[in-house]
Amino acid sequence: MAVADWEILTRQIRDNLDIVQVIGRYVPLRRAGSGFKGLCPFHQEKTPSFTVHPARQTFKCFGCGAGGDIFTFIQTREKVDFVEARRMLAEQAGISLENEQRSAARGPGKSDLVAVNEWAQNVFRRQYIGPAGEAARAYVAGRGISPATAEDFGIGLTLDRFDGLLEEARKARIDVQLLAAAGLVKPRDLGGHYDTFRHRLMFPIRDLNGRIVGFGGRTLGEDPAKYLNTPATVLFDKSSNLFGVDRAKHAAAKTGRIIVVEGYTDCIMAHQAGFAETVATLGTAMTEAHAGLLRRYTDRVILVFDSDEAGQRAADRAISVTLSSGLDVMLARVPEGKDPCDYLLAAGGEAFEAVLKGALGALEFKWRQVAREYEGGATGPARRRAIEAFLEQLAGWAGNGVIDPIQKGLLVNQLSKVLALPAEDLHRQLGRLTRRASRPWAATQAGSRPGPAGQAAAGGSAPPNARQEALRQTVEALLNEPTLYPAVADWFDPAGIGDPQVAAMATRLVAALQSGEPFRLDEFIGRFESEAYGRLITDLQYHGERRGRYAEVVEGARQCIEACNRLAKASAMIEDLHHAQPSDGNTGDDAADRNEDELLRTLASSVRQGHFCPTRIRRKFIQET
Repeated sequence: MAVADWEILTRQIRDNLDIVQVIGRYVPLRRAGSGFKGLCPFHQEKTPSFTVHPARQTFKCFGCGAGGDIFTFIQTREKVDFVEARRMLAEQAGISLENEQRSAARGPGKSDLVAVNEWAQNVFRRQYIGPAGEAARAYVAGRGISPATAEDFGIGLTLDRFDGLLEEARKARIDVQLLAAAGLVKPRDLGGHYDTFRHRLMFPIRDLNGRIVGFGGRTLGEDPAKYLNTPATVLFDKSSNLFGVDRAKHAAAKTGRIIVVEGYTDCIMAHQAGFAETVATLGTAMTEAHAGLLRRYTDRVILVFDSDEAGQRAADRAISVTLSSGLDVMLARVPEGKDPCDYLLAAGGEAFEAVLKGALGALEFKWRQVAREYEGGATGPARRRAIEAFLEQLAGWAGNGVIDPIQKGLLVNQLSKVLALPAEDLHRQLGRLTRRASRPWAATQAGSRPGPAGQAAAGGSAPPNARQEALRQTVEALLNEPTLYPAVADWFDPAGIGDPQVAAMATRLVAALQSGEPFRLDEFIGRFESEAYGRLITDLQYHGERRGRYAEVVEGARQCIEACNRLAKASAMIEDLHHAQPSDGNTGDDAADRNEDELLRTLASSVRQGHFCPTRIRRKFIQET
């Protein structure tokens, strides 16, 4: 099916449904002015903060931040992707998708890949329980995993052959191209295909809905690649999937936490021992997508990493990611250098629970790690160096937007307890280091050159937030009043926005406004097919609506950006003068002197302009931190 046909059908689904009626099936709604209010279905609350806007066909929760259109709501509420949400809403609207599903022009669809993965799983499982699986079953038993647990998780086996699965596919008359699309076979250089997984213990990887989206394989031979995952497909991406999440999401509702381990057998053994809220990463570091997935089901996460160097690197990455996600993260280390599977087998579930209860907060864990690097950091110069190194790392995160001002305040309070230092002193020091960490970014965003001369111009270089806030407020205004786009077309450039997510959204917003088609906020949100973008767009729309005065905001943003540009130009001229001036003040070069005079006249002319003073114009765009 062509993209245009897909969009036409999506619009038909949207136009045949009313967001108030759809959401009203999940949440009791009451009329509140021009909209409706109710208790948010995505977080616990006693006072309604969840609003539905029939005119815009959008929803927004001012408690947890969730927001979007009718598709986003179903994605978030039912924990499904856009395609599945679209199918569910099509059923409600009475619109058939049969013609679309029959279309072969798009190649194998996600449902085709799920089906062939299920078929492959049956093959792997049959080989595991058959005569060829004797050694594999012995290995699993040696890890302490019972036959019942192995069956429950669907542990399978691939044969020590390059064409084992291919041969089974030929018998079942399954197209090799479908196997290739699912990542089950790979092409040979000289033609033909070969099995991706050979002589491996197989672990089916399921998504939130229990569908098999890929496999992980542990070698049973001498292959240097100990673990191997399905390559990236339209169905599977290891950086956004977690092993066991389909089971853990239910247990997390009871325990209030999710345990994250590194290996398949670690996760399976934890479930066998009663820790059903356990998931495992798929041989990759913790990512923002992982954190977002975990945040759907809990705010409390315990990361259990190995004690080796690789485990420490994984812990460092996880701290950075989870700090930005708003999760309450603890880190636990299995003693005696064991992995969780071995420790559970040797010490039992009670001992593992004690390990979890002894987990450290992310900041305290990081502080102890830094302190060890600086000779313990107990007293004197070593402690000072450790504290400075620790604060510099946190400042780097704050300066790069990993943690926001509210999170920074909470972190300072935690740091005060961890380091036994006054919170006020830590706040000042962290603020100073954050500004220093942000300075190269600020100079780049302002288009100015860093350095003492640039900072001296017109009382200092432009604050880093002014230009960014002006661009952001322009986006907020356009989302509410798209007819203002002609007024910004000459100077508004989404590429100048520092936040990559906002920049990507703004680029598509400009394209939509340039198309000349009527702009609908719900349709625009739907183009992203993403819960994250639904939240982002409704956040920006809401802030713009609260501010109001759209034309005035746009004009103020234009003046602000022009002022920042003039300031950057003046800073550059002063730096040119600074570098051109010799230490004794005498160049001895008439041409150089004339060039210097010209620069001075240009600079003086700029400063004498009545509208030059950028502080007055920029003040309302500067966010206090």
